[in-house]
Amino acid sequence: MKTSYLRCNTCGHHNEIKTEHLTFCSNCKKKLDNNFFDWHQRNSDKSYLDFKQSVCTPDKQPVIENIQPKFKVSKTVKILFGAILGVAFYFSLKYYTGESIVRYIQSITYDTVMMTAASEINKSCPIMIDSETRLDNAISLPNNVFQYNYTLINMLKKNIDIKSIKNQLEPSVINFVKTNPDMEIQRNNKTTINYYYKDKSGVYLFTISVSPDKYL
Repeated sequence: MKTSYLRCNTCGHHNEIKTEHLTFCSNCKKKLDNNFFDWHQRNSDKSYLDFKQSVCTPDKQPVIENIQPKFKVSKTVKILFGAILGVAFYFSLKYYTGESIVRYIQSITYDTVMMTAASEINKSCPIMIDSETRLDNAISLPNNVFQYNYTLINMLKKNIDIKSIKNQLEPSVINFVKTNPDMEIQRNNKTTINYYYKDKSGVYLFTISVSPDKYL
């Protein structure tokens, strides 16, 4: 039988699921926010198997917990970014060649950082964000655009009010990009962040695009 794990949102421990009665974390003893009993009250038409498939993970990989993922640049990427754009290098180059070349090199190195960041995120994809949403992958696009691609796994385009769902999500997504400290590097580089959604059959639903004018 395939082993499944339920992550504790308090301490981050991955609890092995052996029964639907698992309610408390075996590590910190705190109540699991996403235990089957509470989840089933919100999803009364779904089974224990559905719970394991949509909420639990097949291994101990970290779970992205918010519909707007925390885009954290790994330590390796930060080192790469810092090494290429070192302070001494920046000012010496600016002095001898002018600001236009500096801006050009900055744009190239930042593109490299974004592509590396997307590659790091994709190592854990596809991954469930919540019982309705799956992050399929992330991609770095031309013209300084970074995009997260999602699937709403229980929805079909013909059965939902697309405009209503988008209107509900958009304010919180914009606020996340605007205020989250983990997205400072994107804000500083005036990156447009796209959140692209499909239904469970792969049909496009909508895109929430957070351009610099919405967070600066």
